[in-house]
Amino acid sequence: MKISYLFGAGASKQALPIVNEIPTRIKEVLQLLKSENFKMSDTEQYDDLKLQLSKADIQKTLIDDIEWLLSHSENHASIDTFAKKLFIKGKNEDLDKLKAAFSVYLIVEQLINKADKRYDSFYASLLNHNYYEFPSNLRILSWNYDSQFELSFSDYTENKNIGSNKSYLNVITKYTYDKPRGSKFCLLKLNGTTNILQDNGFREYYYISEYGDDFTVKHFDKILRNYAAIRLAKFHLFSGLSFAWERYGKPENDIIQHAKNETYDTEVLIVIGYSFPYFNREIDREIIGNMTMLKKVYFQAPDADILKERFLSIRNDLKSEGLLARFDVGQFLLPNEL
Repeated sequence: MKISYLFGAGASKQALPIVNEIPTRIKEVLQLLKSENFKMSDTEQYDDLKLQLSKADIQKTLIDDIEWLLSHSENHASIDTFAKKLFIKGKNEDLDKLKAAFSVYLIVEQLINKADKRYDSFYASLLNHNYYEFPSNLRILSWNYDSQFELSFSDYTENKNIGSNKSYLNVITKYTYDKPRGSKFCLLKLNGTTNILQDNGFREYYYISEYGDDFTVKHFDKILRNYAAIRLAKFHLFSGLSFAWERYGKPENDIIQHAKNETYDTEVLIVIGYSFPYFNREIDREIIGNMTMLKKVYFQAPDADILKERFLSIRNDLKSEGLLARFDVGQFLLPNEL
């Protein structure tokens, strides 16, 4: 039996803010980055970038960009909404700035906070004899651009490197050259992830490659250097954070097509912390509408009944007894079918 999970922002709530909490948390991160403890040198430079800017100059640019992001996040329903508006209006430079600033914000948040503990118990339940053999009948779709899956999995591999854990989890995004491997478990990130890419994804970099136990000036220095590389230097770099509605390239590189190919025979779908926002509806219909064998859907969230109603705008051909609400969010749902 093929089982698929669909993860949304609520799945990372114990570590990262949900939509209405983001402006407040951005303010807290800004306050931290402006503090004396994180003040960067006004004489040192990142020599390899050849920018003729001090680290303090670059820090000011970053802070200005995050303040710009904050201002617009307070005036829109969500950052995703603001991003969609920029995309529709063809304001590509602002969209790139949003992606870079939001990526840094998310990375700092995940350095400050521990990974959501529910991912840890999720892995413990799925894995049997080792950390590299997941159930072959399981697929995970995630709308989240965070690194909660990778961060939590690092406790199993005892390897803090994000890239290594991404490989173990068989993470697929639209820009990377990794492809689903048929009958093997994979994690498909529909909105990409907070990394940096070059040469159409052939080269992949990270703002910070390893997450330590604390957020330190050393961490910030690495993040700032890589932010300058993508934001200010002319290295033809671009963000790995890419919204699902930014359809990219040929069908063989299309993350939505990958998702459809991997989940078409899904019989049980578990929706965790995902609200089916309207601007994702076309993509949701494309993926979930392609699940031709779907018989049962679980909705896990405090407002699971509302999610059931929204789901009917995606698929209305399932029997009501096959739509099941689960309100306990202490652990990610592991249904009997799994």
